[in-house]
Amino acid sequence: MHNRKIVRFQGQIETALKNFRADLELRLKELFAVLHIQSHLTAAGIRKCEGFRPVHLLFVLTSLVFLHIKTVHDLLQRPLTSLFQAQKDAFYRFKKAEWSWGPFYRRFLACLGKRLHWSETAQANCFILDTSALSKRGKRLENLSFVYDHSQGKTVKGYEILALGLLTPRNFYPVNFGHHFSHTAPAQAPEARPVKTRGEVARRLQEARELTKPALALKMLKAALAQGIPALYLLVDAWFTSPTFCQEVKNLGLHVIGRLKRDRTRYYRGEAGYTLDQLYQAHKHRLVKAPALGLSLLRVPVSCGHGLKGAIVFTKGYKEPDLATRPGGKIKAEPPWAAFFTTDLSLTAVQVVQKYLGRWSIEVFFKEAKQRLGLGQEQGRSFAAQVYSVIQAFFRYSLLAYLLEHDEQSQTIGDLFRQLEEETGKLTYLERLWQYLATFLKTVLNTLAQFCDPGPQFRAYLDAITNTFNRFSPLQGCET
Repeated sequence: MHNRKIVRFQGQIETALKNFRADLELRLKELFAVLHIQSHLTAAGIRKCEGFRPVHLLFVLTSLVFLHIKTVHDLLQRPLTSLFQAQKDAFYRFKKAEWSWGPFYRRFLACLGKRLHWSETAQANCFILDTSALSKRGKRLENLSFVYDHSQGKTVKGYEILALGLLTPRNFYPVNFGHHFSHTAPAQAPEARPVKTRGEVARRLQEARELTKPALALKMLKAALAQGIPALYLLVDAWFTSPTFCQEVKNLGLHVIGRLKRDRTRYYRGEAGYTLDQLYQAHKHRLVKAPALGLSLLRVPVSCGHGLKGAIVFTKGYKEPDLATRPGGKIKAEPPWAAFFTTDLSLTAVQVVQKYLGRWSIEVFFKEAKQRLGLGQEQGRSFAAQVYSVIQAFFRYSLLAYLLEHDEQSQTIGDLFRQLEEETGKLTYLERLWQYLATFLKTVLNTLAQFCDPGPQFRAYLDAITNTFNRFSPLQGCET
């Protein structure tokens, strides 16, 4: 395991920042050192085999979103050569390589959890599961399939991921993910053929083909608990809240809180069995207004057919937050009542609904990660590049969430994103101006040299001017 502290990054990142340190605090760079990113990369087997160090490439790719650059191609078209030395092939090889990104991210999360003291809030921490569709336009992407996108209300061409996150009393952190392939795929989409048949990419492909979403969810939960991530509850939407799944989760030592579907599943009160609609009609006269939530609530203890005991909380007036609502857009109709199920019989009705509301943090994560952090925007054809793209978005979000817990002035991830965007944008402008001035001076000196044959003294004079210019920072303190 490599434990040396990172003093500087290979390439010109440190050089670009050195002259402007008094005016610019690039906190992302500092985080790479504080959180020992180099050590995590080395321990996961992500090492330099040729060209540039992985920590340098990862830092540049992590910083792209703050420069409003979406792809490596766009990066190479910009006059930002002082930000990096690597060429496009180095970046493309890095993204397409079958690295063990899972072990790297697990080590990174363990470092975050230790520094943020997640164990102290274990009884309040909640795991959250949800799916998201990443639509694609290309035709030749490996293992592309048709998936249903709930935000658009239609089937799209792309990838579906199942994400597991951790909600602490202070913030949300993405923990793990897995792909799920549908049975229908575009005719042109090729199958991925990993070089490492026992590597992480091959394992993810096998899971995506063979495991159902509940089975994949249980596997990720077991891995998170084995990793030592502390939590007491699992929050899920109606798709996952089945008696069988809830029993499996309870066997792992977690309580489930999830919304219920109005289907034919029967819940028992004594010897009598009821569907959800029948149970509501039999007890709706007992609804009581809860001032803390502004909702009418009712808690009904029940048992399921295979013996699982729990409680159903009926609510009247509950509305799901709609993150995609636009001004003047059509408002989605909500049913007159909703029902939630929990396996924790010690919770009151108000506590169940309050904890379930935390599930929407993963919806906010998906929205912000797609709009700002590059989730689903990878244009590489290989499945390995798609895996890297998701890990990169998770990594960016976790870094921002970590910064947010140490920045009392920033109230949301969006606020912090705009601050880092402004800092990095300032660096970009100064670098462009510096490059222009340096090129101008060199051109002038070369032109003068063409009209006369400079002697040794004159050459030394020109070298002294050039060296002085390279060390001089006339832009320090510039607030343009």
